[in-house]
Amino acid sequence: MDFFEEQERARRRSRWLVLWYLAAAAAVVASYCAVAAGFYALLALYWGASVQPPRELLAGVALLVGGGIVAVSAWRIWQLRDGGAAVAYLLGARYVEPGNCSPAERRLLNVVEEMAIASGVAVPPLYCLQREEAINALVAGYSPNEAVIIVTRGALARLSRDELQGVMGHEFSHILNGDMALNVRLVGLLAGLEWLVDAGENMVFQVGKEFQSKEREERGGEALLAVCGALVAFIGFPGALAADAIKAAISRERELLADAASVQFTRNPEAIAGALDSILALRAHTAVSALHCELFSHMFFAQALGRWWGFPTHPPLETRIRRAHPRFLRDDYRARRHGRRQEVAAIDGAGNVVKHVKALSFISSIGHPGAQHVDHAAKLLADMPERLRLALRRPGEAEAAMFALALEPEDETRGRELAALEARRGPAAAARAKELYAYVGILARNHMLTLADLAVPAIKEQRQKARDAFLADLAAVVEADRRVTLREFVLLTLLRQRLREGAGQPIATQFRRVEEVAADAQDVVSLVALAGGDHATAFARGAAVLKLGWTEIVSIEALSTARVGEALERLRHLAPFQKPGVLKACVEAAAADGKVGLAEAELVRMVAATLDCPVPPTIFS
Repeated sequence: MDFFEEQERARRRSRWLVLWYLAAAAAVVASYCAVAAGFYALLALYWGASVQPPRELLAGVALLVGGGIVAVSAWRIWQLRDGGAAVAYLLGARYVEPGNCSPAERRLLNVVEEMAIASGVAVPPLYCLQREEAINALVAGYSPNEAVIIVTRGALARLSRDELQGVMGHEFSHILNGDMALNVRLVGLLAGLEWLVDAGENMVFQVGKEFQSKEREERGGEALLAVCGALVAFIGFPGALAADAIKAAISRERELLADAASVQFTRNPEAIAGALDSILALRAHTAVSALHCELFSHMFFAQALGRWWGFPTHPPLETRIRRAHPRFLRDDYRARRHGRRQEVAAIDGAGNVVKHVKALSFISSIGHPGAQHVDHAAKLLADMPERLRLALRRPGEAEAAMFALALEPEDETRGRELAALEARRGPAAAARAKELYAYVGILARNHMLTLADLAVPAIKEQRQKARDAFLADLAAVVEADRRVTLREFVLLTLLRQRLREGAGQPIATQFRRVEEVAADAQDVVSLVALAGGDHATAFARGAAVLKLGWTEIVSIEALSTARVGEALERLRHLAPFQKPGVLKACVEAAAADGKVGLAEAELVRMVAATLDCPVPPTIFS
């Protein structure tokens, strides 16, 4: 199943989720009406009245309960509108600053960077649950390029690098296959069913924490609060049970598939199996006590709640180990693991040299990076100058690195661009960009988009106003020589896509068929064709894929940056199952002469990134 089929499947499951939610809400309302009718009948028998409850009573209960469910769900959906960042905030997770982190956090950041480069997505920001000793993790967000990763302190401290890579392979599978966005939507919908139990349990737990510190004569009020909390939780039990059933039905199968994807991703079944076994070796296992943890329990790497009731959202750990690595030898693995004194990261070769790219293989690679892409990413990061790696982790220096990346190799042109930067940001900014140009120039030719993806998390630490100012200044630098090269256009468009306001919110479908945006698709395919040699032949190859009646390529004079940018923005809102056709047309146009040049490859990757389709980097010799 390819990326687009996975995304479409996730959307179908989202529609089914709404139906399950309505059915569960109706069942909960009916159960409360039944309880109200029962209480009324008992009182009526006591007073000698009719046991038939009045319709007004049942209607009032139904309206109150149903309205409460809808109101809480709507409030939670609004609260989660910012995606992954909102989830991290609700869980109380601390943002891990790339430029100021511990060795354990740096080790995981390196793994995340490798996985992101291999997947062709923006590097997800990392958050840590500082008070959690258990081994667990989750991803959250509405879009592959706007995901965040949240890990417990126990995972950072107790897992080896290989095991962390196995866990991250599992989580990146959720990012790429649409599970992540579905899980966040699930939280919003089911909040209305769970809120009474959550409120009651939080009351009881809070009272329990304070109970030990109070004198005996002061404990009466706490005991009463605990009883009230238990009663509230009991009243909300039917809704929470229904919500748990829906979570379990959706998540259990996807966890096994994500484990299998991790094995394919890392080419090391012992990595994910070892991580699961490390959890088994812990007394605390995976239980997480963070605030609001129950809302996101189905999103964690392993079972995060230890409730005696309800449905498990994850398969048993032993089952997952057996499925991921049938020949896993626990005793042997533990002996080897605890006998290690240090880890050595083995980096394989840079992967296969790609000389011919076919549209079908390109489309099938979307959302499905291979082990060779991970190896390529690891080698790229290992070869990167330390000065540049440090710069990409700090907001101000990450911006300077992007200014350096936009500079042209010709001395005269570069001088004009640096002068434009100095005019807008001052001499210090121009000097810093000039310094970093010496480091960026080594990697810029083959890894421009990868460097941009590495810089984005640091730049996104700033407020939107600062991001907008950076994009405006970058555009001024690019236009300093009164022309925009294809390379500059690709860089600027990608950064605008990654740093725009509302980037973390879900992408609404506005166009169901590609025919509705035929002119926009023609502009984009024309741009790809113009990047190669025989423009007419390349455009004809691309046009033959979509069969929209195009006869002539759009001229280079007509394709302004504003026009192409608007076309890409409309294509972003095309229905997901219609996007493969546009990408296939671009690939056919790029490969019309039997090979894909670097400029064409980066252009196609930029188009794919704009359409929110993560493409692994093309590996060039």
